[in-house]
Amino acid sequence: MRALKSTLEDTGVNILPFHIDYVPEFFKKKAEIKLNETPDRVEQSMKQLREMIKDDEDLAAIELEDMYLLVFLRFNKFNLSRTYSHLKIFDNFRKQNPDSFKKINFEECVKGITSEIISFLPWRCPDGCAILLVQLDKWNPDELSVEALKRLLLVYIGQSLRSPMTQINGIKIIADVKSNPIKHLKYCTPENLYLLYYGGKECAPARYISIHIINSSVTSKIGWFIIKQFLSEKLKKRIHFHSSPEKLLKYFPRSALPMKYGGDIISYDMTKWLKDVMEPEKIANLRGESVPIRK
Repeated sequence: MRALKSTLEDTGVNILPFHIDYVPEFFKKKAEIKLNETPDRVEQSMKQLREMIKDDEDLAAIELEDMYLLVFLRFNKFNLSRTYSHLKIFDNFRKQNPDSFKKINFEECVKGITSEIISFLPWRCPDGCAILLVQLDKWNPDELSVEALKRLLLVYIGQSLRSPMTQINGIKIIADVKSNPIKHLKYCTPENLYLLYYGGKECAPARYISIHIINSSVTSKIGWFIIKQFLSEKLKKRIHFHSSPEKLLKYFPRSALPMKYGGDIISYDMTKWLKDVMEPEKIANLRGESVPIRK
């Protein structure tokens, strides 16, 4: 990766917008080096994967977009057996948690952004990673149920992967865990936390590059005590606890952070992005519904 970093510096790339509909040349090269991706491998792997799916009763019932399959291929670095297994795991997760998928609606999801509970930030890191900001203290369970909150995470992470840039570069999470334990502590159960881990890490084809925890609270300390039992050592090493929000500036450019965390962003509104990715034909694959195949 040292050569990649040097190349990035040479290009003068600073930060790119979260919503970007093309892959710059540098990141195409990154995909080739890190994910084993070439145009020929994409074409060949897609054909082979569709042949494998054709003989699977469950997966064959869903008319999966090429884009959807490419997300899993990239995550698994074009290893076909791992990709096929991953597709099965995610499909089983959908069947085991039908309400999390079938009850998705725009009004509920947009509340997460307008209430500033959870949102992608409008700019990426220089390495191309998307930045997901979660502010626990903004969540009022009386206004948005814990089940609805699970659906928000599902939609935001799942639909962010429609972007090739997020598929290639992954996601960095900033979790502001300041919390009123009276409001939140009762939801900090092993069942809820395991579902968060299993759905987000084991099922979703999302690459979490790092997770940054700020504003520690009683709720977050109890949650961490429970959830760390599920985590691999590799993932634990990607989790950083910061004594103050200003420490984020060691990991994120000032221009990509909101002012409350020492950055330059005064305000942002990601509802336009959310409206786009929640169009019926774009959310059908997330739900496991049949849609016309797009080549």
